[in-house]
Amino acid sequence: MDTDSLPVELPSIDLLGGQQRSLIRAAAALAAYCEHVEHNEPHQVADAAAAGDQLRQIASTLAHAAGVSLLESYRARITEIEAASIHSATAIHGIADLAGADALRHETTWRQVQVAQLIHDRRFHPDVFGLSKLDQLRHYTLHVTKLAGLLVDADDDAGWSTFVQCRLPDLAVFGVKLATVCNHILLDEPVDGTS
Repeated sequence: MDTDSLPVELPSIDLLGGQQRSLIRAAAALAAYCEHVEHNEPHQVADAAAAGDQLRQIASTLAHAAGVSLLESYRARITEIEAASIHSATAIHGIADLAGADALRHETTWRQVQVAQLIHDRRFHPDVFGLSKLDQLRHYTLHVTKLAGLLVDADDDAGWSTFVQCRLPDLAVFGVKLATVCNHILLDEPVDGTS
C-alpha cells in the first residue's frame, strides 16, 4: 500500500475506542474457548466463529474510517507475505502451486477470499496449516491478542497510519482464518460492501 495515500488523522475517539474494545472482547472469547476445550468444559464452536465475524466487521469499520479498500489492503498484505517467503519460488515435483495472491487477484466476496486464503495458508504457512484445529485456534488467538494491543497503541496519527498500512488487513485475514478453522463457510457478500 502506498504510504502517501494513508490517512494522517485518527478516527473519532468513540469509534476507535469502540473497535478497540470489540477486538479485546474477540481475543478474550477466543482465549476462553481454547481454555474450555482444554479443560473439557462446555464450549460452542460458534463462539470462536463469532470472534472471526467480529474481526471481519472491525476490519470493515476501520477500513471505512481510514478511507481505504479492505479488499485491496488484504490483497496487498497477502502479496507482501508471499513475496517475502521462500515458498513463493518453490515448486513441488516440478508443479508450481497457485499462490493465494494469484487466487485473490479477481476475487471480491468473503467466500472467494476464504478459498484464496486457504490456498495461501496451505502453501505459505504449512507449519500452522498442519496443526490440529485446536492448536490452529490457539495460534490465531495469539495473533488476535497481539493485534488488539497494536490497535490500542494506535492512539496518535503516526500510530494509526502504521496500523492501517501494516495491521488492518491482518484483522480481516484472521477473521477469515477463524471462520475456516471453525468450518464456517463465509457468504458471497462483497468484502468492500459490508461496513
